[in-house]
Amino acid sequence: MSVRGAEVPGLGMDVGFLCHGWYPDPGGVESHTRDLARELAARGHRVHVLCLDYDPAREPYSVRDEEVEGVRIRRMAYLYHDHGALADVVRNRKAEDVVMAWLAETPCDVIHVHHVTGFGLGALRAISDVGQPFVMTAHDYWSLCPRGQMLHVDGSVCEAPEPERCAGCLHSTWPHLMPSATGRAEGPEGEALPEGEPLERDAAATRARTAWALEMLALPNRLFTPSVAARAVYERAGVPADRIEVCENGVDVTGLRERVAALRAERSSDGKVHLGVLGSVMPSKGALELARAFAAADVPDLVLEIHGNLPPYHGDASYVDELRALAEGHDAIHLHGEYSLDELPGILAGLDGVAAPSRWAEVYGLTVREARAAGLPVLVSDTGDLAAVAAGGRAGRVVPREDPAAWQRALEEFARDADQRRAWAEAETPLRSAREMMLQLERAYVEVIREVTNEEPALVHPIEGAEPAAEAAPARKPGLFRRLFGG
Repeated sequence: MSVRGAEVPGLGMDVGFLCHGWYPDPGGVESHTRDLARELAARGHRVHVLCLDYDPAREPYSVRDEEVEGVRIRRMAYLYHDHGALADVVRNRKAEDVVMAWLAETPCDVIHVHHVTGFGLGALRAISDVGQPFVMTAHDYWSLCPRGQMLHVDGSVCEAPEPERCAGCLHSTWPHLMPSATGRAEGPEGEALPEGEPLERDAAATRARTAWALEMLALPNRLFTPSVAARAVYERAGVPADRIEVCENGVDVTGLRERVAALRAERSSDGKVHLGVLGSVMPSKGALELARAFAAADVPDLVLEIHGNLPPYHGDASYVDELRALAEGHDAIHLHGEYSLDELPGILAGLDGVAAPSRWAEVYGLTVREARAAGLPVLVSDTGDLAAVAAGGRAGRVVPREDPAAWQRALEEFARDADQRRAWAEAETPLRSAREMMLQLERAYVEVIREVTNEEPALVHPIEGAEPAAEAAPARKPGLFRRLFGG
């Protein structure tokens, strides 16, 4: 469906999204931004997107424009092909030029940065330097950790960036980027790193990257995290607490529940209990560890359905290879591969519950919140924001993440106790709707436009719960960048 049904000529904000992917690309951020764009359009706003294009046939940094569901999208071709130093992961001057060109050509009142992998955190300074009002949501920990999830290569969770600890982890992940190997010994601004022993040089590279990232995170007019748990990680890393506002992501609660219920009514039971794991399969998500516990528990009539793409993790395919081998040897473990957002209701309709056995400190836990919206019980690990989804055990079981025996017991209980599954399914779990999420962000957009430009957006609908402007501000003139650059 098109998301532009509420447009009124001359009214509403033009909102720019900067992110690493866009529907139909798979992923949690892609699902979130699609929902947000739809809700903004229902309020009369227009969304413009700059994201990455992973087509290997296209010239790096070339762009192409398209429209998907009424959203105007520009995709920049990029495959992380030109990294020669750790600093390149966070600073990409060619991509910054693409961002600047998009800003100059796109009449946006405010920019919402969702993820800048590929573009680099330097994109934040590019936006800031021209005086563009903008906000940012930290959907994961990529700004602090190049691996994205504060999960050490040894499998332990990192509380905060530590240069020496990070150095060893990143050398194991990308040795060619580190000064102790073949990586350029320079920081994000091109500054030379101090000489020293190999570990000291790698630590200096990680220290420079983290310091520069924190400097860039100070630039957005608002900085959001999807949960209190995620905010705590950024605070420990050095982001001031008063800089971070929690904006919990929303879920299409009513619509998803209705679609799943209708599809489930058509489903014929095979007499088995189906537990799903949804989303990309990677070491941080714990699908392999759950599959091992599943095989060890050997519960009759319990089936493990794993839906999601199986990519190499930073070039290492051993994790998914072991999962494939385990599934091949066990007829009750099914790997279904990547799925589209439109296929989600049908997948949920075929499940009796959803598990999130994550090993990292989950920022939000979209898949299990979607499961709760569809009326399914959940099994979750006790990391990050996941425990909140199980509503203190009323909507599912919270399991210690590194306790295989506890996971085996949870699987046995889930399979054998139909009354407990029913009670979990019927429990109330507070879920925020996509519209509620949008209203908080819409308020923030208006506030930062006022703060930065002293102008007032001309809106289709009044902002719900917003403070009125201190004094009558002039109506927002469309296209800050057309005024700056002409056209």
